[in-house]
Amino acid sequence: MLKKDPALKKGPLGRAASIGLTRERIVEEAIALIDDEGLTGFSVRALARRLHVYPTALYWHVGGAKADLFAEISGSLIATLVMPDEISGDWRETIRILFRRFRARIHEHPRAAPLLGPHIRSNGAPNAPWVEVILHSLTKAGFEGNGLINAFNAVVGALEGYVTIELAADGATAGSEWVKAFDKGLEELDPKLFPLVTQHLPQMYNRAFVMRWQNGEVAPIDDGYDFLLETLILGLEAQVKNNREAGPAA
Repeated sequence: MLKKDPALKKGPLGRAASIGLTRERIVEEAIALIDDEGLTGFSVRALARRLHVYPTALYWHVGGAKADLFAEISGSLIATLVMPDEISGDWRETIRILFRRFRARIHEHPRAAPLLGPHIRSNGAPNAPWVEVILHSLTKAGFEGNGLINAFNAVVGALEGYVTIELAADGATAGSEWVKAFDKGLEELDPKLFPLVTQHLPQMYNRAFVMRWQNGEVAPIDDGYDFLLETLILGLEAQVKNNREAGPAA
């Protein structure tokens, strides 16, 4: 006879407990679990305990694999950032709104940030609202055909890449052996071999990617995000201008 999980004895179990359970409630509780425990402490069994159901009850709502649940979480975090009726008359401002809301949303749930990269690929439908917004903005900017798709990929790559790296891992502890070793390695860099790194290290330390041990939850890199956003917009404008000047392909 199979032994029951003692942690499940206090609440209703099985299919009966799943009555009234919704995909939205499961995802909401999953995000709360990740907020509390991080991805290392997340498991389908732990989530089921919080909802007082058997793990199989979760799969009836969110698919048959943990990856399906992660895709739902990723989609839920960013699906409704900008709705079609919020589109600005200026495509640039629409892109700015999307970027700022995206980063603010992920900073509310920093421990879920690592899910965005690998799992956004599999949650297309829930993200249709903001995908539509980006396509509308880029079409209004003057992109079409394959250029529109390239521009879309550039926007999404910049949108997700920066914040995912910024919040990629929990920061180390000040004074820990890891931080001491990190600092020692930087202090021992040879200025003759790395003249620019050693010159700019005081400004980069914990304020630039790679040269930091604090993550963006503790030390957010705000200026860099704004710089990326405005550089992206300028680049999109330049691409449209070049395409117009080049004219139709022969």
